[in-house]
Amino acid sequence: MRYILLLILSCISLLSFADISADIQLLANNINISNDSLYVLISNWNEYEQPDSIGIFLQKENAINDTLIAPYFIHIPQNYDHTKPARLLVYLHGGVGRKEFIEDFKEYVPQITALFPDEVTNNWFFLFPQGNQYTMWWELAGMENIKTQIKDLKENYNIDDDNIYMTGFSDGGSASFHFALTDPSLFAAFYPLNGNIVVGSRVTGKPAYIANLQNRHLRTVNTDEDGLYPSADMRQLMKLSLQAEADLLYKEYWEIGHSFDYAEEDIPIMVEDMKNHARDIFGSEKYWEYSSPEFNRCDWLEITVLDTLESPKEWQKEYNIKMENKRIQFGFYHDETFAGTGVKVRGVNEASTADSMSLKIDDIVIKMDGKDVENIEKLSKLKTFKKRGDTVSLTILREDKEVKLFGQFPEVEFKDAFSYDLPSGAVKVKYWGNHFEIETSRVDEITIYIHPDMVNLKNPVTVNINDEEVFNEHISIDREFMVENFLKNFDRKALWVNRIVLMIEKD
Repeated sequence: MRYILLLILSCISLLSFADISADIQLLANNINISNDSLYVLISNWNEYEQPDSIGIFLQKENAINDTLIAPYFIHIPQNYDHTKPARLLVYLHGGVGRKEFIEDFKEYVPQITALFPDEVTNNWFFLFPQGNQYTMWWELAGMENIKTQIKDLKENYNIDDDNIYMTGFSDGGSASFHFALTDPSLFAAFYPLNGNIVVGSRVTGKPAYIANLQNRHLRTVNTDEDGLYPSADMRQLMKLSLQAEADLLYKEYWEIGHSFDYAEEDIPIMVEDMKNHARDIFGSEKYWEYSSPEFNRCDWLEITVLDTLESPKEWQKEYNIKMENKRIQFGFYHDETFAGTGVKVRGVNEASTADSMSLKIDDIVIKMDGKDVENIEKLSKLKTFKKRGDTVSLTILREDKEVKLFGQFPEVEFKDAFSYDLPSGAVKVKYWGNHFEIETSRVDEITIYIHPDMVNLKNPVTVNINDEEVFNEHISIDREFMVENFLKNFDRKALWVNRIVLMIEKD
């Protein structure tokens, strides 16, 4: 393995950048600049400053609220030239449910970048968000945390809007799936590693729809001896995704557990795949389905109002399978800060095996089935010899007294891979020339965002919804809308200049 020794700096007061928001607003307020000229100026914006130092890691922070500060790291590549757009790779770590942010994360990020070839580390930006139980990757706070960090990068550095990729291992892989399913617009493609496509939906209780994977490319990897997400199980979910017409490549490595031991072989393949999959936000076909209002948009298509009392159209299919739940879990959270021998309990899930055994907060597990438990790794290893339905004992220290607890893991059960408790609506759209052909299912209102690269603004735009023409008008640049849109995400490519809001007529 190749390692990089690079300087890690705190970004506070080290770098100063021009206020791009103020510069753009100044242009927008200049009445001598036409709407067309303003569009050209923003879409070709290139007024970035060269940082004083390159080839370094910067530690930064994002204030999520008054009490929660999320740290993160960026890597500025050695060959960064502020006049040329650079690719960005977002890497999400595993174990995101921990109470505290990872200690010594600054030692972790160089090890990850060292796995990538020089071509990447010397020319691409890396973003390493940090997550914990308050900023889990699939919770809204966690998702907004990541997007805010990307926006900060794009405001201060010349990031290639169409070449931003997301990958991650374990929870990071599951989160890569979740973004692809629910909020893909910022990204070109996704690369989940040893993740599970259903995790984000299961944890949040908000359904995710695998037909949405038609909109972005995914290349995903699982391993056969993974105790969490074995490839034999994940293969069924990938087959289901392909049935839903996902743009998906799936690969397996055998004789490997829940580890990134295949990195040396796979990362060069992954990188080549990334280089062949730039973002195409103007794709002429879109399918989008949602039930939670936070996830109602993909690129230029937005579903703004649902009609959940309507029956779904035949083409709005529910993709699901029954899967055997083999996972063995006690159902408690351990205290990562505990430095003694054993595993200290900091939380117990209701109705879990641990709960049924009467395990309590601050108990210290010192033995499992009579075998010593020095740390969480040893407990996890002993757990691999168990199967569903087996009995188990834990010896704990409670108020300095040894107590033996007895329990049983749940029996094997079969359950739906995806939970669809909430009714959803869906839209299928095709466009060519200046014409949009739209089919809706359980939808009352949609919005189409307009870009000069999509349509010719000199000609009228026509829209048919469910075989009826509902719109036939010229569209012009809305100056205020365009500027406001840009300042939300600093995306020069997705510079929407106007939008069409359309009510769905019902019989």
